[in-house]
Amino acid sequence: MAGFHGRQGFHRRHAHRQWGPPPSPPHYGGFSGYALPPPYLSPIYQPGWSYGPPQPMPPAPSPPPSTPRLGTEIVTLLLRTQIEYYFSEDNLARNVHLKMQMDEEGWVSVHTIASFPRVKRLTNDVVLILRSLQPSPTVEVEDGKMRRRGTWKKWLIRR
Repeated sequence: MAGFHGRQGFHRRHAHRQWGPPPSPPHYGGFSGYALPPPYLSPIYQPGWSYGPPQPMPPAPSPPPSTPRLGTEIVTLLLRTQIEYYFSEDNLARNVHLKMQMDEEGWVSVHTIASFPRVKRLTNDVVLILRSLQPSPTVEVEDGKMRRRGTWKKWLIRR
């Protein structure tokens, strides 16, 4: 055993661990009575404070309707690129969800496209979405709807 030396008992360096009262907590000095409250809790008049019933807060300003952090030109380009991908041959060959959203003439509502996460991250302004697709060679826009230009019949799901 560590610290045991025959008949002598425990070695002296371990004696403080075995016998005697526990050590007293350190004393830091100072006043041991009641302390005064901090000045901000004082019941005494404080100059500059208002002493009356609480006043209602003014209403928070409403955020502008989807002001993009990026410039409008960049957002327009990113929207067109993303939505052209949605209506690309490669994506439509795999994307059953988008094809299920098409009506009998291949149109998809702009609100449906605006609800897609990648479009939603860019904007929620449907007017900006429709305006960004005007010069698109892949997607045509009409009355708040869009579809693949030219070959839309190929992608309809028969119901």
